[in-house]
Amino acid sequence: MSKPRRPWPLTIPTTATIVVVMLACGPVAAWDIAAHRAIYTLNLHTVRAGSTVTDVDGQMLFRWGESCDGWTVEQRYHLDFLYSQGHESQVRSAYSTWETKDGLEFSFNLRRDTNGVVEEELRGMATLQAEGGPGRVVYRLPEAAERLLPDGTIFPTAHSLMLLDKAEAGEAFYPAILFDGTDSHGLSEVSAFIGSPFEPGRSGADPLLQRPSWPVRLAFFSMADNKPEPDFELDIELLDNGIVSDMIIDYGDFAVRAELSELEPLAEVNCP
Repeated sequence: MSKPRRPWPLTIPTTATIVVVMLACGPVAAWDIAAHRAIYTLNLHTVRAGSTVTDVDGQMLFRWGESCDGWTVEQRYHLDFLYSQGHESQVRSAYSTWETKDGLEFSFNLRRDTNGVVEEELRGMATLQAEGGPGRVVYRLPEAAERLLPDGTIFPTAHSLMLLDKAEAGEAFYPAILFDGTDSHGLSEVSAFIGSPFEPGRSGADPLLQRPSWPVRLAFFSMADNKPEPDFELDIELLDNGIVSDMIIDYGDFAVRAELSELEPLAEVNCP
């Protein structure tokens, strides 16, 4: 049975994913990141030969918030699968994180269930000794455990901001080692391919979408094995304020499209 391992390492984006080597080096003046709440409609995009998936639909909520000392991300989704054998499956996930603005501390909480049965529950805290690692992660769920993080490790929000930095600099390729806490291993090698910028306004009439953007393809390779093919790939349109206006999540034998259906700004924080 084909089913996704995880839907968005972004931040989101993502997803995603979806943000801070720049922050570790000083104030973030280059980017006007928009704290926001977005809802995406999920539908089957393509099916390849041999796939047992015949239909997919669902919805994803993504919330990227800011506090004086950090970034918060909340992602909830449900996906309903229909298979060629005639049976159905419902996958639900709730994922929330907090990340300091220096990119050195990251807490995560994930709960994923299928057909109402909890399949995975993860909770922990990861820290880096300095920008670019190394570091360690301490798990509280599913059981107490501690693991080391290698040199070069970056957390999700820091990764999103670095993507924007690379895009603005005109760089076409950005490799990274990402820890996002979305499985028991948590580490992925992520290859980002950044295309030429789009003109502002192509993403929609909302003022939050009237921004420059770039097409970005992200390939995620689990560091728990040495498979040559990625676990999944993301095609996103990334705006310079951090919003993802459109994405395709490719799991190999099938792909899901996430179309932005609702978007609202979150209140700005007033920090001393």
